[in-house]
Amino acid sequence: MWIDFSSKKILTSSYFLNKKKDFWKKDIFSFLKSWYDNKPILSSLTSGTTGVPKIISLRKEHMYERAIKTVKFLKLKKKGIRGLLCLSPDFIGAKMFLVRAIIFKWKIYCVPPSSNPLKNIKEYFDITSMVPLQVFFSLKYLKNIKIVLIGGYSISNFLEKKLQNISTICYATYGMTETFGHIAIKKINGLNKSVFYESFQDITLSVDSRNCLGVFSSCCMDSFVQTNDIVHIISKNTFTWIGRYDNVINSGGIKIIPELIEKEISFFIPYEKRFFISSIPDKILGEKIILIIEGNPFPLHIPDTIFNGKKKFYKPKNIFFISHFTKNLLDKFNRKEIIKKLIKK
Repeated sequence: MWIDFSSKKILTSSYFLNKKKDFWKKDIFSFLKSWYDNKPILSSLTSGTTGVPKIISLRKEHMYERAIKTVKFLKLKKKGIRGLLCLSPDFIGAKMFLVRAIIFKWKIYCVPPSSNPLKNIKEYFDITSMVPLQVFFSLKYLKNIKIVLIGGYSISNFLEKKLQNISTICYATYGMTETFGHIAIKKINGLNKSVFYESFQDITLSVDSRNCLGVFSSCCMDSFVQTNDIVHIISKNTFTWIGRYDNVINSGGIKIIPELIEKEISFFIPYEKRFFISSIPDKILGEKIILIIEGNPFPLHIPDTIFNGKKKFYKPKNIFFISHFTKNLLDKFNRKEIIKKLIKK
């Protein structure tokens, strides 16, 4: 489905009527209808970066300003930009993609959210936004896209290595619903790639006593946002993302960040398999580290050399296979809920 935002038809109320019943199309047109009404506020569900997911109000003026800053950074202000929308309209990434398209009059091709959105598509696009799983299944098709913005969750070492061999410009993005999409970007392949996220000029960064990131923008936010993301601040506008404070494990008095282990072992687990490191109660250690993998059991070998020295405490004591984390592969899964169900069993 093509939507041409340079067309005057978009501005008429009849444009939003009598559309097909596909859920993803209905969600796109519902968002557009809300954007074009006279109300200054939109409602959206957060992903839980700052705590428990909740419905918050988004100011259109702030979404507008954030969209402009991203497009200026990417140098996509020229006419005739063609975009691909393949994220669920429920994601802030999809909402902001649509806002950019509206402001700069892009022509975008919308497809249903899936793990392999570029399959059977032969069009060329200037830009798209994807989650890492979509990028993995689209590797052989990415040559038809100039820029890919990757967000939603962290990119594994395995996938980042794969992206070094393609011509598409790939950016890891950092942001959330509360910040109206991404507020920092990291180029992860090609010339001038970086190991640090670089925030936009309007963003002020800080950390609290937990080393969790705080974010504020004088032009695009109403209030300061405190996240639960553990980071290392490099300079006033650069940082590295380490993991989630919510996920920290205390095993035998040693605090362990699961995301660091996940990056290490990602090379040895098939990429189409979702997995995570967590813990279950242990009489001696308090919490013992476990590896949870989605899908049917299969032989898995992780070299012991990964867990040499101080990393010996990081080695999972058990591996569990669970048939499904969520109904949809693109949905974020709740680690704590999965562990609760596992313990009950």
